[in-house]
Amino acid sequence: MDFPASMSMEEAFALAEAEAKLNAALQESKARFEQAVLPNRLNEDWRFGRPHKYATALAELLQSDTHTQGEANVQHGGDAAVRLTAEDEDLRQTELLMPTIGSDALLGLHLERFGSGYALYIEENTAEPIHIHYSTAGLYTPSTFIMVAPGVKAEVVEHHEGLGEDAGMFVTRNIQVAEGAELKISLSSNNMARYMCITNIQNMGGAVKHLTRHEGHAWAREETVAETYTEGSDTRLFSANSLSGDNILDQHTRQIHHVGGATSDLLYKNVLDDKSTAIFAGNIYVAPGAHRTDAYQSNRNMLLSEKATVNSLPGLEILADKVRCSHGSASAPMDEEQLFYLLSRGIPQYEAQKLVARGFMDDVLARFNGEA
Repeated sequence: MDFPASMSMEEAFALAEAEAKLNAALQESKARFEQAVLPNRLNEDWRFGRPHKYATALAELLQSDTHTQGEANVQHGGDAAVRLTAEDEDLRQTELLMPTIGSDALLGLHLERFGSGYALYIEENTAEPIHIHYSTAGLYTPSTFIMVAPGVKAEVVEHHEGLGEDAGMFVTRNIQVAEGAELKISLSSNNMARYMCITNIQNMGGAVKHLTRHEGHAWAREETVAETYTEGSDTRLFSANSLSGDNILDQHTRQIHHVGGATSDLLYKNVLDDKSTAIFAGNIYVAPGAHRTDAYQSNRNMLLSEKATVNSLPGLEILADKVRCSHGSASAPMDEEQLFYLLSRGIPQYEAQKLVARGFMDDVLARFNGEA
């Protein structure tokens, strides 16, 4: 390693140590992918997710000769937006180090089939939201990398769109928020036969609000790992989804507190109709010594049909003292009193049901927007 002449001995040792740690982590990650197996029924992180059908089909598609194709564009990004390509070594290293929740083998296939994407290096407050849009009629494997500088306030809106009944997308997203930064980021996706999204949020002392909304997918798998590295970090995770037909939404989350004195909060809500299925498996992990942690997790589901199915598995793993951690889950039919109130005022039943369901979901959006 060559060091600048102006660098002190202490700085040179620190840089060499950081590079050695990075190289060791990369080697460990490469070994992790080499040992990874495709999701199966015995994998706890894929319980109820039907890996024998959907994950296997996605893996076969990624390993086939199917051409990876899609459109990527960004609006209002200015100089902050950089187009990514498969040759970007920094992006490859970032993906190699990304955690998954039982999907190492699939992430390894994504690394081999990476399409394109965008990196946002946000160093100034955004006057208006930055919009990122990915779309495909076939198979597309983009990535998004977002880094928010210290003290910067930013908003990002991301949309993933399927343009045909056979459309499929596998997206990775890495979000890093520096000390004192504030990031509000929303993701919506719709209308794909198969959709998978792996997100890693690294909070270094900032405030993050993260919202996802999925609709119209035959099958969707979302994994979100939110890590806290600095005291004072505040991470809020939201999701609001409407499922119908035979839609399947499989959401797994981990709120990882590496240090104490930080907050994380999760609220995921789903409205299910027809024969749709929602799976939620969340875990709050508080590392040894991460005292004075505040962490919460709530999954709520409204069932509009007796044939709809919900599997909700919240969990806690606390290895520190003086913490405030809780989780909850509830699934129930639509509130009959609310429905009766609307029907008694002459509103048709179908419209009344839509209004009650909208009110159930609006709570998530209000909290994301700071209105509640």
